[in-house]
Amino acid sequence: MKRVLAIAGSVALVATLAACTSSPSSTSTGSDGLYPASKLVTTTTAATKTADKVTWALSAGEPPTLNPIQSGTDSSYLVNANLCENLLSLTPDFAVAPGLASSADWTDPTTFTIELRDDVTFWDGTPMTADDVLYSLQQSASPTTGSVNVGLFAAVTSMAVTGAHQVTLHFAAPDSQFRNALATTAGVVFEKAYAEKAGQALGTSSGGLMCTGPFELKSWTPGKSIVTTANPHYWNGEPKTKELDFVFIADNSTLTSALLSGEVDGAYDVPTSSAKTLSSSTSGALYFGPSTGSLSFGPVADSGPAADPRVRQALNLAIDKTAYVKTVLGGYGAVAKTFSLPLTFSGLPDAAIYQKGYDALPDNPVDLAAAKKLIAEAKPEAKDLVFAIPSGNQELLQSATIVQAAGKKLGLTITIKQLQATDFAGLFYDASARKGIDFIGTMGYLNAPGPITNAAFFTMPQPLGLFNWSGYSDPEVTKHLTAAIQTTDATTAANEFVKAQAIYDESQPLVTLGAKYSSVYLSSKLTGATVSFAYIGSPWALHLGAE
Repeated sequence: MKRVLAIAGSVALVATLAACTSSPSSTSTGSDGLYPASKLVTTTTAATKTADKVTWALSAGEPPTLNPIQSGTDSSYLVNANLCENLLSLTPDFAVAPGLASSADWTDPTTFTIELRDDVTFWDGTPMTADDVLYSLQQSASPTTGSVNVGLFAAVTSMAVTGAHQVTLHFAAPDSQFRNALATTAGVVFEKAYAEKAGQALGTSSGGLMCTGPFELKSWTPGKSIVTTANPHYWNGEPKTKELDFVFIADNSTLTSALLSGEVDGAYDVPTSSAKTLSSSTSGALYFGPSTGSLSFGPVADSGPAADPRVRQALNLAIDKTAYVKTVLGGYGAVAKTFSLPLTFSGLPDAAIYQKGYDALPDNPVDLAAAKKLIAEAKPEAKDLVFAIPSGNQELLQSATIVQAAGKKLGLTITIKQLQATDFAGLFYDASARKGIDFIGTMGYLNAPGPITNAAFFTMPQPLGLFNWSGYSDPEVTKHLTAAIQTTDATTAANEFVKAQAIYDESQPLVTLGAKYSSVYLSSKLTGATVSFAYIGSPWALHLGAE
């Protein structure tokens, strides 16, 4: 769910991406209360020494599954990134590169050809074949497997093995975003024979996995830990860490204590509230990197105040975004112009076109007078709104409180409704669950380059407009986004997207509050982890080892 909800970043990130090592002192915010974008790093220095065992905390708790095509949670992604590889890979600067496929691209407007490496084996020593790849793609595309990637294959009409190391897909129409999607679990590969034998147990603590990645799954003790070990025959070089154990620590204070004491060696997405404490630690270092993560809110119904763009515009103008980043994110983030931001396209061939379109968007500074004027024009029949968030998430609770305060200045009464995780998740798939709710607050990210599909989720007619619950409709936006999707020419896609963005941005289909930087804490004895948000879909521990 989270990976398709929103995109965020910072213009400054694009110009300051660096593959260098940070230090504990560099994690201090500046005199303006914001962490300098110039200090963000994409990786730490690759390790040169071996680490026998590393204990890693999953701050989002225990994964519900390790079946890669069913993985939709942070914890599942983090573990699987080192176990099961994709046909294409994400580089630390969020560009797409070869992975298990030596190449994957369009050979004509509706034919996509994948050429496979011939030196890859699964953990059991069995060579990876084109049949394994075809089977994996079919499982990822099937609506009966529980795959979270089904929609990405919507335009595919057929798949077939077309050579000893080749798989070819045919499409009903060109799809400019499909290639990038192969750098996510849509392009994951697992062993066909093992998967067929495991059946429904694949990816469970009892069913296990058989993949090609740098680490092998050795054991999963529910409620306790997941143990992985280095794959000595990994095609891209043996990892420096011999054993990588994952423990589940979702409580912020417990996680912070475990990191400071050395009980745990590292963790991603450390609590913002603990950043100051961790940055002053003498036993480790806290690093920040560019991310696609954001906190946002959007409408969930096609009637009522939230469905009126003027109400969303007013709230957007009534919120001090710089103050938001300082208070909610502790300064470790950036003000965002819109929900399709530079990190998502910085590695694309026509990044300059996307950047120019982004730069042309208004900055949306605080303007309470303009906000009140919009409310006066909208004349909402109801001024009582409900804002839903998942319970237990302090950043979203703070976010909702800030939106609530902004609403009060505009004469709107916003009630915050905290829902249990399963009930909140139901809002995204069950229209009846959204009854009586006006806005929802989300923490979202995109785990593949390219802003086009994500924009379509919020602005196109359904079914492609998966989250367009307010019924937003503009024929020009639909025309331009359709043209951006149905092309294999990168320049055309970029230009058409920018045209659509210039139109829909004014309506604020999703109000982005702030971009949240990627974070990782490493024990002082370790180095080599990816810091940028590319860790979500790449083998981030491949170069992890001793300092």
